[in-house]
Amino acid sequence: MSFARTLWTIIKRLLVLAMLLLVFVASTLTTLYFSRGKEVVVPKMIGKKQNDAISIAKTSGLQVDTIEIIDETSPSGIVLRQEPKPGMIVKQGYIVKVYLTNTKN
Repeated sequence: MSFARTLWTIIKRLLVLAMLLLVFVASTLTTLYFSRGKEVVVPKMIGKKQNDAISIAKTSGLQVDTIEIIDETSPSGIVLRQEPKPGMIVKQGYIVKVYLTNTKN
């Protein structure tokens, strides 16, 4: 076999390998993009009781992280603030932080 023919065989194999690698990377990126979940609008939970806020979030496909804030002027267990804000668009399964009142001294 001549040198040119051997070189051509190596080049063909490298091209096939590069194409397979490109297909693999493209399919992986496509899978990651589409597996991230659908987008949902963050519902308003401010002013709601803790259990109601959690229920609203779960109905929208969101998770909740509760943080207690000491506030003597509001009844205990009411959502004072949330992050992200109502109306923002996030992926399903996103964790919404709700800040709840607590009247402990």
